[in-house]
Amino acid sequence: MSVRHEIRRSPATGATRERWIVDVDFEHADGRRERVRKVSPVQTRRGAEEYERQLRAAMLDPRRNRPRAPTFGKFVRERWWPTYPDAAGNRARTKREKEGHLRLYLLPALDAVALDEVSGEVVERLFASLAERGIGPKTRNNVRATLRRVLASAAEWGVIDAVPELPHARVAAYAADFLVREESDRLLAAARDAEEWALLVFALHTGARAGEQLAIEWRDVDVDRGLLFIRRASSMGITGATKGGHDRVVPITAQLSVALAGITHSRGPLVFCHGDGTALAIGQLHERLWGACRRSGLRRIRWHDLRHSFASQLVLAGVPLLQVQAWLGHATIAMTMRYAHLAPREGHELIRVLDTPCGAPTAPNGGLWRNPR
Repeated sequence: MSVRHEIRRSPATGATRERWIVDVDFEHADGRRERVRKVSPVQTRRGAEEYERQLRAAMLDPRRNRPRAPTFGKFVRERWWPTYPDAAGNRARTKREKEGHLRLYLLPALDAVALDEVSGEVVERLFASLAERGIGPKTRNNVRATLRRVLASAAEWGVIDAVPELPHARVAAYAADFLVREESDRLLAAARDAEEWALLVFALHTGARAGEQLAIEWRDVDVDRGLLFIRRASSMGITGATKGGHDRVVPITAQLSVALAGITHSRGPLVFCHGDGTALAIGQLHERLWGACRRSGLRRIRWHDLRHSFASQLVLAGVPLLQVQAWLGHATIAMTMRYAHLAPREGHELIRVLDTPCGAPTAPNGGLWRNPR
């Protein structure tokens, strides 16, 4: 009998104690027997019978028989890190970023926490502590993305049931800066030598990211057809695929053709490098850019703002956004739409083809439409 009523008398005082007990002897599908004996939280027959049903349902739950989840640190070190980044085709830079998120923020806080105990509350406390330490919202969101990917892998691999809700930090929209044509001409005029001039012209006339420019080789330059092939990117000395993972082709402008012809070094395959052929670092690009900004009297901008200048000047000149997207290598047109407001306003007049011949739309009753306000 699974539910029974017990009456016990104390040998010392003679006092009696009554209670309802649930005693379940359960046989699992694999033949294992499990016995659970507990005092019913509700001390009535009906309450004890309901408690028995709950216990039996819990025993049937397959999640109950799953091995205890490993700790976050054990799962990351032994399973996730040796498997996921390479299997997902993460770039070298992406792997370094994820490794930094784990080493600096996630493992110090979650190393000993069981994966199935990484709840929303635990994560909220973690990100609150990061905010208190002065970690910015963009970095917190990047750490969040790494944590979510680890937990998603754990769920996909059957280690945990589901991924908990993770907090999202609001990041203020970045107002990209760019140079107009007159400003970019001033910047180029301030170059100290032909190779620095070529470095700046290349960025302004191709829209290449810094890592892509540092990885450009002479074999990527097709002078006969006037085409430049952007096939790879370099970051912290490691060369790999471009950010989008796809090659792209950008036409070589006349000014860029002259700039490339003026590069005199002949050591190694890289177009932009030191005299001995060794690669430049991203910091050296900024040194040259900021020096030119200072000499030309322009505000200090980031190297990436030269990419924004490339796109902005094209859109201001009326180049279609889809073409700009292709040259920039944006995965979606939504990324290129940030420049849409720069398109010439004369294009808005094209909608006038929908007007009636008299140039004023008419109301259904034949009269002129007027704003009711």
